[in-house]
Amino acid sequence: MHGLGLLVVLIRVHDMEPRKKPLNVLIKSVGNNVIVTLKNRGEYWGRMIQADGYMNMMLKNAKEYENKNLTASYGDVFIRGNNISYICIDPDSPPNSG
Repeated sequence: MHGLGLLVVLIRVHDMEPRKKPLNVLIKSVGNNVIVTLKNRGEYWGRMIQADGYMNMMLKNAKEYENKNLTASYGDVFIRGNNISYICIDPDSPPNSG
C-alpha cells in the first residue's frame, strides 16, 4: 500500500504545471530570503543567491541557528541539497524572531 501512495504522489508531481513544480519554484525564488532546515536540525537563514536542480544552494549573509538561537554569522554559505530537510521561501523573519 505504501508503494502505491508514492506512485500517486509521483504522478501528481509529473502532471503539475511546470511553474508549480518544487524545483522550479525553488530556482525562481533565487534572490529571496530563505530558512533552510537541515536533516541534523540545524537552520540557516540568508538570501539565496544560487540554486540548482539538486537543491544545492548558496546563501549570502547567512546566519546559523540551533534551537532558535543564533550560533554563527557567515558571509556566503554553500548547502548541499542532500542535507536539506525543509526550505521556507521568503520567511517573515529569522528563526529566533518568532
